[in-house]
Amino acid sequence: MNNIAPHRQILYGLTAAPHFYHLLNQPLETGHIEQVFNKAINFSINNSLFTLLCSQLDNAPNSCRLLIKDFSLFDIHDGDLITINSQYMTIGEKYSLSFELCKKWQPPPIEYNPNNQKDIKYFLFLKKQINDLDLILKNHPGTLFNYQGDNVFYFSMARKLIQLRVELIELIKQKKRSDVISVISQFVGLGIGLTPTGDDYLVGLMSILLLKHHFLSDIYSEFYQGITPAKAQTTPISAVTLEKALCHEYRENMYRLIQSIVDGNNDDMQANFLAILNIGSSSGCDMLFGVRDALYLTHYFGETDVD
Repeated sequence: MNNIAPHRQILYGLTAAPHFYHLLNQPLETGHIEQVFNKAINFSINNSLFTLLCSQLDNAPNSCRLLIKDFSLFDIHDGDLITINSQYMTIGEKYSLSFELCKKWQPPPIEYNPNNQKDIKYFLFLKKQINDLDLILKNHPGTLFNYQGDNVFYFSMARKLIQLRVELIELIKQKKRSDVISVISQFVGLGIGLTPTGDDYLVGLMSILLLKHHFLSDIYSEFYQGITPAKAQTTPISAVTLEKALCHEYRENMYRLIQSIVDGNNDDMQANFLAILNIGSSSGCDMLFGVRDALYLTHYFGETDVD
């Protein structure tokens, strides 16, 4: 705190993800604000993207939640200089962030339970979640998967997304792994916004299929080979999100959903679905399409074992 200039307004960090926390223990680092939104600020340091979040949002990879409700109340702009050094951070000339009381957010790893594959009750649970998601996602506005407008550009992207979705599911079911890579790469960057629809869909799909001990987790190689060379065709923030998903790192609400699915805990499912659905204008809905298809594939292959 002694290093913070007295003329600066002091803001306070609440919780920080491991990679963000690591920044605080490094020698002097500098970067710049990339994007400012009402509830989040993205900044870059050493070609890596990090995020400051308002307190009411859930924790996320490469992020830190602050004791702030709305960034629009602050004089922070794209291009402002960021400096981080020994438990504090400065933004431009007006603000200092203190991390002295900040706690590390590090969720425990989640593993799929192989015993679920022999449990008929678990497959009834999966079937119910698939049906519930179908009801939630049907005609949900905003997502390109349900696009009904007359914009030719959007209509073309929506048709391509639906085609790729059907194709990917069938290729996985038929175990045509070499063809899976090409389809996954076509998803990357397909859509609009900070995190395009195709990317969010892949994140939802990976959240279940790539779990350790999941019987389809060996498809990791295909996801890695499909996503890694294609990251340049999407947005910087979405590329980071895909990288984190490949490393089994997700935002806090997604962790809760994954844990409930692994545990077969029906009590929390609706609340977890709605928490994801409320992410962004369409990102949460797009991720749930991926989760839904991952549950379908889990049920499809596991049902044979149960029978």
